[in-house]
Order: sequence, then structure tokens, then C-alpha cells
Amino acid sequence: MTGRSTPRPPAAKPLAEISGLTLGPVAGGPPVLRDVCLSLPAGQVLGVVGRSGSGKSSLAHGLLGHVRPGLDVRAGTVRVAGLDPFDRADARRLRGRVVSFLGQDPASSLNPALRIGSQIAEAVRLRSSVKGRDGVRARVGELLLSVRLPADREFRGRLPGQLSGGQAQRVALALALAGRPRLLVLDEPTSGLDPVLADGMRALLAEVLCQGDRAALLVSHDPAWIGSVADDVIRLEAGRIAGRGMPVAPPSVPRSRAAPGDGAHGEAARVTAAGPSVVGALSVRRLHAVHGRVCVLHDVSLTVPAGSCTAIVGASGSGKTTLARCLAGLHPPASGSVEWAADAARGGRGAPVQLVAQDTRGALNPRESVGVALTRPLRGVGGLPGRAASDEAVRLLRPVGLDTDVLGRRPGELSGGQRQRVALVRTLAAGPRVLVCDEITSALDPETAGRVLDLLDSLRRTLGLTVVMVTHDLAVAATRADQVVVLDGGRVVEAGRADRVLVHPEHPVTRHLLARGDGPVLTAPE
Repeated sequence: MTGRSTPRPPAAKPLAEISGLTLGPVAGGPPVLRDVCLSLPAGQVLGVVGRSGSGKSSLAHGLLGHVRPGLDVRAGTVRVAGLDPFDRADARRLRGRVVSFLGQDPASSLNPALRIGSQIAEAVRLRSSVKGRDGVRARVGELLLSVRLPADREFRGRLPGQLSGGQAQRVALALALAGRPRLLVLDEPTSGLDPVLADGMRALLAEVLCQGDRAALLVSHDPAWIGSVADDVIRLEAGRIAGRGMPVAPPSVPRSRAAPGDGAHGEAARVTAAGPSVVGALSVRRLHAVHGRVCVLHDVSLTVPAGSCTAIVGASGSGKTTLARCLAGLHPPASGSVEWAADAARGGRGAPVQLVAQDTRGALNPRESVGVALTRPLRGVGGLPGRAASDEAVRLLRPVGLDTDVLGRRPGELSGGQRQRVALVRTLAAGPRVLVCDEITSALDPETAGRVLDLLDSLRRTLGLTVVMVTHDLAVAATRADQVVVLDGGRVVEAGRADRVLVHPEHPVTRHLLARGDGPVLTAPE
């Protein structure tokens, strides 16, 4: 499918218009955006694609009058519904009611101390004409159901920390829709969603835009998804508009996986739903985990062999992130155990298990530079002196495609994809034996995602690093993992070798996930 099947005719006057917008570092240097011009009529969806760091998020923020720290407007104008979002008075009239934004890190837009229902209710009271307690409560329920979330009392009473990444993303979308805005600006709206929910997001956008006076700007690194939703697409390169038109979707990542049976990745590298069957780097036995009074993991048992890669897949809310946090020791189990194998060769140096979290804003200290974030574990855990730690930090950046100029920046001055790679590098600097990755490629373009995954494959071969990868991208699971664990409702419903589970799935949940993706991810052996 390429583009929406029934695009609406352009309105006489654009709802949003950008003319000659140029953004650059306050201290000087190459612009982040260069002379960008675009017009977005009501009733239309404009897609923005490009590599990580190409300026996509900066362009999206410009429609709200936001410029990330360290940048300044050098030239150009922005108008939304005839108002200037960079003007303080106009911005107050626009935000929430005329234009709403959903960012790459939805969890950062949620108050961690306030329950979900209360946050959405507050947004409804502030941004809409709905009045009265009953009216607000009904509108909160409508918003939750519209983004495919439960509207019951239990879910409304959850705190953001009790949500999966995909659930947090949809709660943030409900907040963005609270004021019935005319312009939606969505930055990577499917980055934390499985294929089923990504398809639901497409249908949801169609419903939201059914009124002719609404429009949307969508930033994404997923050309296939953008091509199925947008009426028009622009491609950014180094801050410039380098092309227009529907993109041709490349494979999500380079499809190069060691053949099963190769060394540690063969028959011994397997997972069974019945429990641990081999000696591994990580063993989970009858694990139960709760959020408040709700049990979110039920009797989970698995073994992750040393040097292998295990992919954990499932729908949003199935318990993937909670399991990842349990594996890293960040979420105490209600019962059961998680055991890490001893590594005498390292003499106790290095953290045994490290987590690369999905929420990179929450994982990185906003007040310290990238250089400080990377050299601290190199000095404290790795025992390197100051100069050697700095040199090692520079070396670690190269394989993930980051320039050394990011060392002097703070997290808020980076794009979402850059933050994701910095979080990965910082974690690797701590020298883990087991690396738990929660959606580490969700904010990356296909080329950069392939480079990051190639790095992890190399570390597995050379250092014996064990990788547990939470992902909604079944192509990543098919081409990079030795074994796959499928979660549904907090339970392991299917597990085994990737070339078996993803070619000949036995459970209906697995078959459903595969059917709602982009087609077969592995070809059955002849």
C-alpha cells in the first residue's frame, strides 16, 4: 500500500507553513536545519523520513515553537493556523488546542507520581470544553479506548512506571488528543509498538483525520509505515529537504545471521517454555512479577546460553519490559529466581547484567555531558585512568556511527536515535557479561540499526557477550537471534530456535504476530 487510498483535496490555505527555517548551534557550527520550506494543508498527512540525526525531530519541534537546548533560530518563519508558535502569546493559544505533539520518549511526558487517569483528566479539563466530573470521566474513557487501552478503574489507577513502553506511548497519544487538536505532530509514533498496534495506529490516524480541518506531520524511520499513512513524504539529509515522494521500503535491518548450528549458536542454544535445560549465562526459574496488586509475569522459566542472542517478542503490554527489568535486577520478582552464571575469567570486574532501557531520556542524566556519562563507567568499573578513559570513549562511539562532537553535548541536545546509541555505548562501557536491550533499534533508521546490531554480533563473537533483546521487529528477531521467546499476558506461550518459531509457529499468538507484520521474516529451509 502506498499512501492513503482516498487523499483529500488540499485546502485553500495551509494549516501549517514553514518558510526558510534554519536552525543552528548557538556557539556556531553547521546548521541542523537548512532553509526548510513546506506547506501542510488541512486534511493531509505529511511524512518526514531520514537517517538518525538528519533533523527530523528538530523540524517537528519547530511546528510547536520548540528549539532543543544549544540551538537557535537563524532564519525563517513558522505559522500554524496563522499564528507564530515562537511567539509566547500565540504559543499559549496553539499548544494542546490547535497543535499537539507526541515525542519519541513518551514516558518522559508523563508525570511519574500521578496516575494515568488523573493525568488524562487534567488534560481534558485544560484543553477541551468538556465540563463536569462525569463528563471528564467519560471523555477519559473515550480517549483510552480510542488508543486501544483498557478504560477500567485498575488501568486508570496505574502509575507510568507500571506501563510497558507501548502502553506509555498510547497514553501519551491520548493526552495529545485530549483537546481535539487540528494539527498532530507525531515523532516516531510506532517506535514502541508491535506490528498489530502499528497497524492499529494507522487506523486510528484515519479516524482522527476524518474531519477535513485536521492534519498531521509524522516523523518516522519506517518507510513502509509512512508510505501506508501519508499523502506526501519529504526526505531530510543533513538538515535539507533532499527529495519528495513515497519512499521505497528497504529491509528493516541487514539480514545476516549466522546459520543455526554454528558453535554456541546451535542446538545447545535453545530455550524451552518448560524451564532451563542447558547451562547458560542467565537462568530464570518460575518467575512471577507484579505491579501493585496486578501480576504481570506468570511462572516464566527460560535459559539464555552464554554467547547467544535471545529475542523476547509479544504484543505491547505482554510483559516484555518487566521481564527485561527483572533480568537486570531492577524489578524484584514476587517469587521465583533469576541467576547469573559466574565468570571467573573477569575476576569479578564489570557488571554482570546491564540494561539498555527503552526510555533513553530517563536513563541518561540530563545535566551531564555524554563525555562524562561514558568515562564514568570506564574509570569506575573498567579501572582506566582519565586520559585512557577519554580515548576509549571516542573509540566506542565509532562503531555506532556517532561523531566525537557528541561528547560535549547533553542528552537534551541529541536526537532520539543519538540518545539511544549513547545509552548503548555507556552500557557497554561497564563491561557486562549479559546485555539486556529493550527496543534499542526502535528510534534508528535501517542503516544505523544494522550497524548497531552488527556491533552486538561482533561482541558476541569476540568477547562472548550474551544478548537478550526485547523487540517488536520480527525481522530483527529472525535475522539476529538464535532463539525466540513469545510472551502473551505475562506468560511464555512459545519458545525455541528462531528458525523454527518464526517459520513454523505453533501457538496462535505467534501466528497472529507474524500475520500482522510485513509477511514472512524467514524462509523455510528446502
